[in-house]
Amino acid sequence: MQRIFNNWKVVLLSVIGATTFWFFNALNKNYEARISYPVEFLFDRDSVVVMQPLAATLDIDVSSGGWNLLRKTFWFNVTPIQISLDNPTEIGYYTRNSLLPIVSDQLSELKINYLATDTVYIDIEAKKQKRVVLKVDSLGVDLAENHRITTPIQVEPDTVLLVGPKSFIDTLGSTYSLDIVTRGISNDYRRDVSVNLPEPDLSLSIPEKVRVRFGVEKFERQSIEIPIEPQNFPADSSAYLSRSTVQVFYTVSEENKKDFTEDDFVVTADYNMLDERTNSVLAILVYSPDPAIEIEVIPENIPVTYEQ
Repeated sequence: MQRIFNNWKVVLLSVIGATTFWFFNALNKNYEARISYPVEFLFDRDSVVVMQPLAATLDIDVSSGGWNLLRKTFWFNVTPIQISLDNPTEIGYYTRNSLLPIVSDQLSELKINYLATDTVYIDIEAKKQKRVVLKVDSLGVDLAENHRITTPIQVEPDTVLLVGPKSFIDTLGSTYSLDIVTRGISNDYRRDVSVNLPEPDLSLSIPEKVRVRFGVEKFERQSIEIPIEPQNFPADSSAYLSRSTVQVFYTVSEENKKDFTEDDFVVTADYNMLDERTNSVLAILVYSPDPAIEIEVIPENIPVTYEQ
């Protein structure tokens, strides 16, 4: 067994030696290859916004010795090709012809046959900022059924600084709308709300969140039958209302709900306001309790009957 092991050991060492010799011999030859070489753009990033990701590599067809190719493609800490952008917002692209001198100068150890990358596009905008007043559109707040906002909507702080590309900031007015994403709100609302921007990767809000508060109550639709108080009708009753009551519909919050009586509403009908075309007078709500809102009087026009 020891002899067999020694024989295998000799064979293995021979294979390793031959492979190593072949590998180093191969690296001494010249090769042509297409490589993806890293590229880095140099510019002041604090004053601009990169709208689209910049190219990370350039595809280059090169010729060189195996050692150079290995060092430029497989070794760690490869120094990228550096492209300086003095006016990044003014440059839209680099063509193959404009890239070739830069690449050749920085990869002087390699023979550059041609650039496979045709065009490198640059989409960079100036950074701009604007202070805006925040608002919440109450109609856009999703409330639970029969619930309503009962207090002014408060935003703290009520202004933020928006920072982003000039093309976006220039579209902004003096106010900016906040989105309340919570659905089916049924209680008083007190939450931190993010200032959502169309392209959050390109823009930011300072601060990013604000506090939004408003009151919410449940409301009910109710009705009550109210007698009509005639006014200025003939004393001899030759003309009189065809009905003596109307139905008054109103909305009231659950907190203020109570049993209203006839004395809480006053409805009148004035004979002097007779519409001769329809032979009717308008039922007018003269008084109603403060908690009642959205009041309707049904029917609104009361026919007048004449004594024969």
